[in-house]
Amino acid sequence: MSTFNVVFWVLLLIALMITARIASKREKKFAISKSNFMAKYSFSEEGYVYSDISKQGFLLIERAYGTYGDYEATNVLRKLIDNDEFFIFDFQYTPKHSDKSTAAKLATIRAVFIRFGDRNLPNFELLPETMFEKIKHLFGSSDIDFDEYPDFSKKYVLKSTQPGELKKCFPERLIQYLEGKDGIFIEARKECLLVYKDEGGEFADYENLYKEAESINNFLR
Repeated sequence: MSTFNVVFWVLLLIALMITARIASKREKKFAISKSNFMAKYSFSEEGYVYSDISKQGFLLIERAYGTYGDYEATNVLRKLIDNDEFFIFDFQYTPKHSDKSTAAKLATIRAVFIRFGDRNLPNFELLPETMFEKIKHLFGSSDIDFDEYPDFSKKYVLKSTQPGELKKCFPERLIQYLEGKDGIFIEARKECLLVYKDEGGEFADYENLYKEAESINNFLR
């Protein structure tokens, strides 16, 4: 083996060791932050939400390759607030356009699922207005805009099977709140609510997501 090859393999080994050490430290730090969050907000490691998110027709499910069985809801945390059940979970899935012939790493989105005990919401979906959504809008895709809130209308797409009715009752305080927020997805289905952000993956911040979901839920009361 040449001197160059020896140096190459030594440097590669060192790089792998450093990467593994950094990853280990990050995992330990995350485990501590998760434990602190659970203690601070009285969450427990329990609950099952797979069947709930599977039957509601959430857009989140459409990210997964295929249909049934290409995603799972793991690391579920649960908390009861008045008559609402809060669940924080990791939606782990095989991305829709991944190569199924390879052992692709599962993608992760942390989400908050809220099951109502005593109220209903109109069905709607709110998502960031990307270039793809702008193009879809040009070809007739629906989007509920509010003339008095142009920044909100530029930042987010709001959809419903009953757009006229939703526009009348969509909370103004929620619109104002979302004008100052980026990247939030909200999906409402009569007796439940799903809130998530496509960032952070398995290391997404628990506290920020929970506080945003709690605020959104309160605005929708």
